[in-house]
Amino acid sequence: MEFNEFEKMDEFRDKPNNYMALSIVSTVLGLCSCIGLILGVIAIVMASQSSSKFRNGDYEGAVKAAKSAKILGVVALIVFVLHMIYSWYSIQQLGGWNAYIESIKEAIDAAQ
Repeated sequence: MEFNEFEKMDEFRDKPNNYMALSIVSTVLGLCSCIGLILGVIAIVMASQSSSKFRNGDYEGAVKAAKSAKILGVVALIVFVLHMIYSWYSIQQLGGWNAYIESIKEAIDAAQ
């Protein structure tokens, strides 16, 4: 080991934000749509990888994994919002919440 390598080891970098909270929230909200759920789970994995890469000394890898977790979490949240807008629009097309409940009751009665 050369003397210059010891100087590099003294360099301290702060732990990057791994966006685990964003990943968990996007996974829970992603339960409304399959795509959001999958993206949220992948975001949790990437956030976890960010922490483990930082502990192992791979700062650049930790930053890349954290960035991926952030992007996936935000995309999952966007999918959730789009799904909610579509659901609201569909209910309004049926005539509102009461008409929606009635259509569900009619479908249940027809199935019996």
